[in-house]
Order: sequence, then structure tokens, then C-alpha cells
Amino acid sequence: MKKAILTLLLLPALSCWATAQTTPTADEIIAKYLMAIGGKDFLATIDNLNIQMSTEMQGNPMVITLKQKAPNKYVRVMVANGMEVFKMTSDGTKIATGGMRGGSQVLEGKDAQQALIQGTLFPELHFAEMGIKSTVEGTEKIAGKDAYKVKHTTADGAVLWTDYYEAGSGLKVQTVATQKSPRGEVEQTIQYGDYKDFKGLKYPVSFSQSMGPMQMQIAVDKVKINDGVKDSEFVVK
Repeated sequence: MKKAILTLLLLPALSCWATAQTTPTADEIIAKYLMAIGGKDFLATIDNLNIQMSTEMQGNPMVITLKQKAPNKYVRVMVANGMEVFKMTSDGTKIATGGMRGGSQVLEGKDAQQALIQGTLFPELHFAEMGIKSTVEGTEKIAGKDAYKVKHTTADGAVLWTDYYEAGSGLKVQTVATQKSPRGEVEQTIQYGDYKDFKGLKYPVSFSQSMGPMQMQIAVDKVKINDGVKDSEFVVK
């Protein structure tokens, strides 16, 4: 009887120990992801990326160009029927947005914080210096596979988003964040798939992006590494 009671008392402790042994820390998950896409040493040699993508919006073909320069400068341009319909530019401290219908604006300080983080070239490389705190919140099935759910928070708590890293491969498969829009805050979900190798860099060549009722399927056509992207391309006026 005493042996049975002792066994029952030990079961919760053994269960907690087993969970602790099988669930990696946020730092371990992020380190595995960085290794999976090329390794820290290799990623540190990448100064810029030039990415060409294509999608459709309301049945119209659209070309998206994304240029990023370390650590957090970027420009994203969307072109439909030969016309620029949207542009977002980061000079590393400010964000400028605009489109063919006007309504351009410049974001600075806390208003620009989320866009600056999300536009950082390989943001996980810079979490420590940016003061990002990451915690593991269990696992979820993403596209039928187990993924670790990792919540990230800025030091001031102003920005919060969640990444999902596939348990087996270590690759990032989904990001969920809340974005500000003219209609208020809207949850945005991006799924990443079909990672391919580009001269040592593993990069997803398909994106599924949803924001509220709007959904987009994006295909990556070209990924150019250290393609001579210049600082002059990221001027915010």
C-alpha cells in the first residue's frame, strides 16, 4: 500500500520532469531555426537580399519586390499593371508608407517599432541586442506537423507577436501578429512553406498571408544574396 501511494505521489513529478526534458527552451528553438536556414556565421555574411515575388489581388497579377539591408533597412514595392500601388520604406529608424491613392505617412518611435522589427534581416539574430523576450507556449499543429509556439515581446511590452517553428526541421512555419489599420487592429497570419536553398540560405518560396477577410498566396520567384543593394534605396522623406 505504501509503495502504491509513493508511486502515485511521484507520478506528477515524473511527468513534469519528462516535459522539461522534451520541450526545448525558446533560445534552443531559435538557435535550431538559425542553423536550419544557414547558420549564424553564414547569415552574418549576408548584407542584403533582393527578393522578387508574384501574387494576385482581385484577379489582377501583381509583382512584389522586397529589398533588405542589414540590420533593418528595407523597401517593399507592389506593382500591378505596371503601376506602383504600394510602397513601404525603412531607413532603420523611420517607416514611410504610400500608395497610388495617396495617404502616405511616416512612422517614428513606438509607432514604427513593430514594422522595424519585422523588417529586420534575420530578426532572430538580433533578438538579444533588441531586448526581445521569447517564451515557449507549447506546441500546435501547423500544416499537419507539430510546431513550437514561441511568443516574443519587446522590452517595453509594446509589441507582441508569435512565431511557430516546426519541431522536426526547426524551420519557421507561421507568424501571427496584430497590425494597426484604418479600421483598428487586425490579426495577420503568415504561413511559410517550401523552403529552398539559395547559395546556402534556406528561404521559403511560398507564403500564405491573411489579414482579416483578405487572403493572398505569394510565390517567391528569385532570391538574390548580396546583390549590391545600396543605402540610397532606403531614404525616407
